[in-house]
Amino acid sequence: MTLDPELAEMITLARAAAGRGIHTLPVAEARTAYRERYLARGVSAGAAANAETLSIVRADGSTLSARLYRPDRPAGAAPLPLLVYFHGGGYVVGDAAAYENQSAALAARSGAAVLVPDYRLAPEHRFPAAVEDAETAYRWACRHAAQLKCDPRRIGLGGDSAGGALALVAALAGRDAGPPASFLLLLYPLADFRPYCDEGPAYESVARFSDGYFLDRATMEWFAEQYLPTPRAARDPRASPLLWPNLAGLPPSAIVVAACDPLCSMGAMLAETMIRAGCRVQSRCMPGMIHNFMGYAGKSRAALAAFEQVADLVQANL
Repeated sequence: MTLDPELAEMITLARAAAGRGIHTLPVAEARTAYRERYLARGVSAGAAANAETLSIVRADGSTLSARLYRPDRPAGAAPLPLLVYFHGGGYVVGDAAAYENQSAALAARSGAAVLVPDYRLAPEHRFPAAVEDAETAYRWACRHAAQLKCDPRRIGLGGDSAGGALALVAALAGRDAGPPASFLLLLYPLADFRPYCDEGPAYESVARFSDGYFLDRATMEWFAEQYLPTPRAARDPRASPLLWPNLAGLPPSAIVVAACDPLCSMGAMLAETMIRAGCRVQSRCMPGMIHNFMGYAGKSRAALAAFEQVADLVQANL
């Protein structure tokens, strides 16, 4: 698979600079570096989107912060569809601030409101804290849709990488306990943590792309060490949702993978498994793209085009 030339040049420059990978940094520094890089490489906010910070109350009374982005709409317009979107970052880095421009641009392009929860991160909060926050945020959004001026009949779940896994698990909770989501968007999802915990299986893309494409094996193993209490926890379907015993009954879904991504094969397998279970799935593989292509839309015209395709999927399905 041929790598997009602009992404290839960026990778070459990064190698020449010999910068430190985030897995070599203290956690606080890794989070700052991730946020700065994501904002520097990502899409510009573009068309105006109104943003506000919200507080979601957990069952124990503590609060979960979230950012809501709404596209500009005329007064008196119909309620918006809502996408509850979980950011990536291996459950260790990433936050709503890093995704600020991307979220605003996604809302503006798709015409949907986008809610980005700042779920708890590891190692301070190990598995399953992020899963619990994802389910809490989705249930809260469903209960408060009218207050958010959103349509309670059109609430979707989405996320990228680790956030894609969170979106899938939240959708399964909605399927089983209600309310069901209207749409599910999974971008290069971390569907199976086992390859990074010496648990197998051997995915072709993990072997092929785990060195030299930014998301290397050392970083993934660091994420696993920070997030999972033990390597065996990777067998829990909430950590590796590809292992969920029954994926039937999920909402219409779009699974988008990157051709030059170590997680490509597991995303493709997830799509196949859901289709065999009777789900309606649009499966796309973005040629020339690397993991986290949404975050490189400011550096690559092809990545920007892929970002726009993702936004159009939201608009068409939600």
